[in-house]
Amino acid sequence: MLAAKRKLVLQLILCAGALMALALLSGVAAGYLSASGAAFASSRVALLTIIAFAVIVMLGALIVGAMWMRSIDEAAREAHKAAWYWGGSGGMAVGGVLMILTGLPQAAEISIPSFLPDRADPAAYAATGAFAMITLMLIGYLIAWAWWWLARSRG
Repeated sequence: MLAAKRKLVLQLILCAGALMALALLSGVAAGYLSASGAAFASSRVALLTIIAFAVIVMLGALIVGAMWMRSIDEAAREAHKAAWYWGGSGGMAVGGVLMILTGLPQAAEISIPSFLPDRADPAAYAATGAFAMITLMLIGYLIAWAWWWLARSRG
């Protein structure tokens, strides 16, 4: 058991190190291209770097999550699965009600600030809506997770 935990910690350190190396190399490449006057190339490199970075971070999160789920016991695994299904679905239902209400004429009078500062474009509002939906799902998850453990600790 201790060897498995050491292996998990070592894998996490290696993943973090690889991510830092990617960030360093990306910064060096963007800095070099910017200093050489290749503004278009550096903005293209920056965009491709951010896309690659985002994909790698999300893949890393999935891998770390899978490793963590394999390392916990069956009861904890079931608690998380049930909490994500019921809590996440409940949070998404609350967000769905809010989305349906945006179709009402009265919703035009509501001013919701963008999650991204100094931006009011459609992409900023899409990000704001996505962030709000994920937040509602996580709140539902936390409530369902606590409820799952409280229900089992009494018996």
